[in-house]
Amino acid sequence: MHRYRSLAGCLLAGTLALATGCSAPSPRENLEATSELVRPRARVDLEWRRDPAADADAHARAASILDGDLTIDDAVRVAFLVNPSIQVALEQLSIPRAELVGAMTPPNPVGVIGSRKPGGDMAAFYPQRAVSIGVLMSLIELVSMPDLVAIARIELQRARYATAQVAFMHAKEVVDAWLEYCSALSVWQGFQARGEPVSGDSITAEMAAAKARTALGELMGVTGWRDDWNVAVRLPAPPASDPDPAEVEEFALKQRLDLQASARAVDARLRTLAMQRRFRWLNTLDIGLFRDKALGGTSFTGPNAVIEIPLFDQRLDQLLKADAELQIALRQYQAGQLRARTEIRNGVADLAAMRQQLQLLDGGEVDEATRSQAQLQYWRARSALAFAAGDWATISGL
Repeated sequence: MHRYRSLAGCLLAGTLALATGCSAPSPRENLEATSELVRPRARVDLEWRRDPAADADAHARAASILDGDLTIDDAVRVAFLVNPSIQVALEQLSIPRAELVGAMTPPNPVGVIGSRKPGGDMAAFYPQRAVSIGVLMSLIELVSMPDLVAIARIELQRARYATAQVAFMHAKEVVDAWLEYCSALSVWQGFQARGEPVSGDSITAEMAAAKARTALGELMGVTGWRDDWNVAVRLPAPPASDPDPAEVEEFALKQRLDLQASARAVDARLRTLAMQRRFRWLNTLDIGLFRDKALGGTSFTGPNAVIEIPLFDQRLDQLLKADAELQIALRQYQAGQLRARTEIRNGVADLAAMRQQLQLLDGGEVDEATRSQAQLQYWRARSALAFAAGDWATISGL
């Protein structure tokens, strides 16, 4: 009897050790880890509005920024504060965190109780009733917990990179919209400054500026809440040289958030396939302790085990599925690398064309409005290249 109690105690101790040996990150830690991915690339922190107080604080800070003329950084900061699309991406981070919590939780034991009454001609020679009480614990679920926890942690890392990519691409849309509005606004203001009579071109320019303003307001998340904002059209002069294309391409393959998310997906699928192979032939193994007692008679206590015999189902379907998911993840990663190279090379070509346009203008007599438009187009091309490289703060020059 003492031997069986020791066995149950060891099983319980091992279960508790698995349950308490590590902990899941808190929601705040999860946010900070994701923000750490975005901050150096976009120069702005993520903000998670999880309650009315945080929502009010975010809107108050956004309102303070909107009181001045908006720079590019200001526009992105406002979007991260109040745009609901960013909040949707951050809320989705809770799903893989919840899955990690589930993977770290040991399985519940199963209680078994039964009562049997003898029957037949020989029933008089047996006790009137026998009662069985026992408890079972899945050993396979316990020993697979380290793999499940490791997979869940990798999936959480992948989700962080994916969420950071969503935020980063939203920042790209805000920057593009800010530059588009500045470009359209400068054209319309040029018509006003020259004092020309209303014409089809001036009406088109005014309409383009209005649409660009509406698009920027939507991306910032302020349309209908604060429509009285202005932009600060102050851009630095284009630099003397542009980033080296080969260096930018190699940098992108290491820094792009979408590629890092895809790499984590490959890691998770590898770990899943290895776990499926490890437990293919032993998918069910429950151990426990049972006590049988006859009313008015002797009791019997001892261990029990339930094992699945893989006679027909040898988990081939799970192996095939895990292998297919690994191949899909690997091909998606390779396709992402190809897409990144294409985006970088297209961005380099666009930037080179804008550089040549500026050089042509430098050699001729052009008005200030034309030169300003050319500079804006240059910064748009350089900004697009920086986002394609995965690090706008370092490469954009803005």
